[in-house]
Amino acid sequence: MAYKFAPLDHLVALVPPPSSPRFGTRAWGDLFADIGIRLPDDYVAFIEGYGSCQFARWLGIGDMRLLSEEDRARLPQEMDYYRECRDDAPEEYSLAMWPEPGGFFSWGSTIDGDSVGWLTLGEPEEWPVIVVPHDSDQEPPIAETMTEWLVGWASGNRYDSSGFMEGTEGHPLVCERW
Repeated sequence: MAYKFAPLDHLVALVPPPSSPRFGTRAWGDLFADIGIRLPDDYVAFIEGYGSCQFARWLGIGDMRLLSEEDRARLPQEMDYYRECRDDAPEEYSLAMWPEPGGFFSWGSTIDGDSVGWLTLGEPEEWPVIVVPHDSDQEPPIAETMTEWLVGWASGNRYDSSGFMEGTEGHPLVCERW
């Protein structure tokens, strides 16, 4: 299948989508109206190909159309823990959190407790990716789309990819339904 975004074609070549993806059934426009924000076209194209999935049994990315009405209404409160930490230690927790202007909006999480998402600065297609680490220093945002970030991660260009190698301890670089 050819995708609208070249990075998505590259990601599919590196890590094919699950054989039977799990998709939400809500219309994207309805989701955006419910959560009060339009998500990047890159995310939409990714989800339409991969669905709700987990990479290497480490990084989970959800199809937000699967969220219940109650879960969609709670999205702004999900970052309350971070806001409380920011109130206590602003030098360590310096990010604005959505729906604050320019705030962090999560699109994925790791088994280590890290959140991966965007800083909602400017138009959705311009949002940089940022990782909110569970137990290490905050790194600066990366001026890439979600899929570009995933390609960098999956190709080993961003982090040590030795954990993806077959026959080693770690996780096979596969994408599974989540």
